[in-house]
Amino acid sequence: MTAKILAVLLLFALPIQAKTRIEAAYEAGELDLETALIYQVLSVRAPDQLPAIYRESGGLAVCGTPHLVQAMSAAPNLSADFQARLGKLVKDRPDAQHNLLSPSGHFRVHYDTEGVNAVSPRDDDANDIPDYIDLALAVLDSTWVLEIEQLGYNPPPSDNGLGGGDEYDVYIVELGVGRSFYGFAYPGTSGATTYSHLEIDNNFTDPGYKQTRGLDALRVTIAHEFHHAIQFGYYATFDGSWWQESTSTWMEEVAYPQIDDYLQYLTYFLSEPQRALNSGPYQSLHTYGSAIFSHFLDQRYSRELNRLIWEEVGQRKSVNLDHFDRVIRQVEPGGLGVVMGEFAVWNYFTNNRYHGEYYAEGNLYPTVPTRDIAVDAETVIRDTSRVDATGSVYLRLEPQLRAGGIDLFFDANQGAWRRHLLLVGPDTTSAQLVSEPTVRITGWDQFDEIVLVATSAERTGLAYQHLFTAQFDPSLTNPDRPAALATRLKPNYPNPFRPNQHPHTRLAFDLAFPSRKTRLALFAANGTLVWEQDLGERAARADHAVLWDGRNAAGNLVASGIYHLLLETDGIAAKRTLAVVRD
Repeated sequence: MTAKILAVLLLFALPIQAKTRIEAAYEAGELDLETALIYQVLSVRAPDQLPAIYRESGGLAVCGTPHLVQAMSAAPNLSADFQARLGKLVKDRPDAQHNLLSPSGHFRVHYDTEGVNAVSPRDDDANDIPDYIDLALAVLDSTWVLEIEQLGYNPPPSDNGLGGGDEYDVYIVELGVGRSFYGFAYPGTSGATTYSHLEIDNNFTDPGYKQTRGLDALRVTIAHEFHHAIQFGYYATFDGSWWQESTSTWMEEVAYPQIDDYLQYLTYFLSEPQRALNSGPYQSLHTYGSAIFSHFLDQRYSRELNRLIWEEVGQRKSVNLDHFDRVIRQVEPGGLGVVMGEFAVWNYFTNNRYHGEYYAEGNLYPTVPTRDIAVDAETVIRDTSRVDATGSVYLRLEPQLRAGGIDLFFDANQGAWRRHLLLVGPDTTSAQLVSEPTVRITGWDQFDEIVLVATSAERTGLAYQHLFTAQFDPSLTNPDRPAALATRLKPNYPNPFRPNQHPHTRLAFDLAFPSRKTRLALFAANGTLVWEQDLGERAARADHAVLWDGRNAAGNLVASGIYHLLLETDGIAAKRTLAVVRD
């Protein structure tokens, strides 16, 4: 595929809500491809030179590198005039008033003290160097130590003195005008590998910088953009944009784990689990959210795995997922398909589903959406959907304390799949690989939820279809489940219950004898009935459970205070108190 065709397809690949004004105008035929690409570069480098109609403002600040890589990758197959215009932009580095070498001698930092690109004149240590530049120099040197000396990446290719010496050049400029960019690595050529220079913002205090601002933004931007400079020594072409952004966003967290800048992008990946890992067009925040995959490889296997993939990509000059598979088989014999199945399991246990054996910061991540399957009586429930290669679907059932069991059937009409069964109980959670099309779960009411995670193990292709069926059977009780020794009401969990932090509290009880009429009721301290639930017939066993969401019979959240919980069975009653705290 020529670069020209690639550029056209990638401009059209953007979802409607992600298109910039330039891309929309190109699609409408108002701009030709070459003008659209030049305008995209200007939107990063010189937004004031754009026609007013194409200037953007607002939105989430991102890295500007993909804009530049796209234009450079397209250049060889476009006109000589386009190449000349783009070449001028490439070679036209900012004309800075000052430059300094970093203490290590690896970097030359160019900056202004007057004018639109000026940094703050603050100089607390009175060394005649602005504090912002002092910090930039220190962060750059520490980033070199981390990424090259400790993690083993190759140094970025040399520009042979274009910035005044053999050092790597970093320019501090104003990037917060219009649509804000944290920074960018500017590729110097259109080759598969290239030298580059960095341009980063001069203060990170403009309104476009939201989650991460100021000096913390300076730190993570250097870690991110310098990783792009390193990547350009392996593979700099635009089809690698998603992997470039995935690993650069991951590198921010490796360098500065306390800042957590990457969290702002995760929802754009986790909210669409059915999409392919590498499906994000460069403007889509899905590419930045794909950093979670780099985190997974780091935490599940080893930190060096991301570098080994880059080395393979550099050797093959391609980001085809076959090359990922080849490297991954060094640590996981089943290859990428097995890894994607486990990746999908990890992605389920986040936020209020968090379990410590998965992501270290998974409690801070958003949740993946599920396809909730409602099972009634003994009817057969069917569900079908489509999943792209490496994507996943989460089929979730809630037993809701109904005794019995369920038969699940998954028919993979197309392609290879990995399936995991998640059994989530009040005290334990298990993730089991499912190899057969049908799985039977007896005594399903011992679980709070049952989730079948189906992942496409294919590396290419879209819309792989599957059929899922579920059939409830009340006779499938668990004969091995122990009977309760006594009828008792257990402590609720969590207690105290904070409705603003917890989705529910679990009200559990044991029955030593079967109960034909079973009721739970909650009373305020003054004796007023707040909430009740008729549970009907219940078997003699341990650990029946009901989830209460903190709302009264009218559906309103109750006030903070001490409440009295009453369990009534056939001729037996048990009581316990619980606390509600409204933060």
